[in-house]
Amino acid sequence: MILAVPLAPTPSQVVIGVAAVLGGALIATTSAFVARRHGNWLHYLGTAGGLLIVVGVVGQRTANDGSPMGIWNAGLTVPLVGVGLNTVAAAGIILALLGLVVTLLFERVPDPDNPPRALVHRPFEDDDAV
Repeated sequence: MILAVPLAPTPSQVVIGVAAVLGGALIATTSAFVARRHGNWLHYLGTAGGLLIVVGVVGQRTANDGSPMGIWNAGLTVPLVGVGLNTVAAAGIILALLGLVVTLLFERVPDPDNPPRALVHRPFEDDDAV
C-alpha cells in the first residue's frame, strides 16, 4: 500500500533551489572573507548562516502523509514564492540576518589615521627552502 507518491520538483522549484544554494554560498564566502580581512568574529555568524542555508536546501526532503516530521522535511512554506523550507534552511536565514544585524550594530568604526592593513601575500620564491 502506497501512502503518498513523491512528486518530482517543478522547474521553477529547481531554479529557486539553485538560486538559494548560490545565494547561501555567496553569503558564506563574503562574510568569511570580510571576517578574515577585518578581524571581526561577528561576521562568522553570517558564514554559519550561509552554510546552514546551503545544507538546508541541499538536504531538503518532502514529507509523506504518514511519516513524522523531521528537521529535513519541508514544513515551512514561503508565502510569496510558493516553496517549502525545512527548519535547517530557516535557521540559516535567521542566523545570517542576525549576524548582519549584530555586525552592523557593533562594527567598530575604523580610525581614519590608522586604516586596516592590506593583506599582502608572500611571493612563491620565499617558500622555497633550497
